[in-house]
Amino acid sequence: MKPDYSFENQLKSLEHEANVIANYTYAEMTIQHAASQSKKLLDHLNETPTFWISCTAALQSAAYIALGRVFDQKSPYNLEALMISMERDLTIFGRDALAHRKRNGATSDPAWLDAYLSAAHYPTKADVARLRRNIEKYRCVYERAIMPVRHQYLAHRQAHGNTKVQALFARGKVADLWRLSTFLVRLHSALWGLLHNGRKPLLTPVRFSVNRIYADSSRNSRPHEQIVRETRALMKALEQLPKSSFRS
Repeated sequence: MKPDYSFENQLKSLEHEANVIANYTYAEMTIQHAASQSKKLLDHLNETPTFWISCTAALQSAAYIALGRVFDQKSPYNLEALMISMERDLTIFGRDALAHRKRNGATSDPAWLDAYLSAAHYPTKADVARLRRNIEKYRCVYERAIMPVRHQYLAHRQAHGNTKVQALFARGKVADLWRLSTFLVRLHSALWGLLHNGRKPLLTPVRFSVNRIYADSSRNSRPHEQIVRETRALMKALEQLPKSSFRS
């Protein structure tokens, strides 16, 4: 199937994938982190161990598969197609196009619009090249840490036996998943801000450590922080249940 070179469609696809990857990755790791912090919670989880092992394995597998959809270049929606669609038609980010989006259907221009447009950033191929360099940096992480597991174990069972499978997983680290997940969130945020607000597409740093996010209950709207907060609330609720609540 040929790539879809509509930038807005590619951006919507990135938003969806960034959100689900953040949800899969950070939900699984928050469960693990919460259990490591509370013996009472761990005892509760161990009352139904098959469910929780299955749940965390499914979340991890889903994250690996979804990362492949984003970084591999054979599907209609991936990061390379996103960059091509951006570079092919930079006029979508031009002054007239931004003015149209900011009018939001109004028949006359608001008083602030002209100054806003004059201060806005209108991207060039240099911006695209800079974003490509960032994507390539994270693609290298994907190809080292995620792709071997995805291709040889999850999507196609080419690796058999604990030793071979563990060797595949050992190519990556927990922090690789965190960084890949949050990179996609940051990339979407930068491109959305460029398209809708005329902001220079800079990859703003975000927190990526589950440990740090878990310890801070601030209501940040970023998808990876939101899922940590929700999973933490669930784990806290389970922790407060009386012993043996799950046993029949």
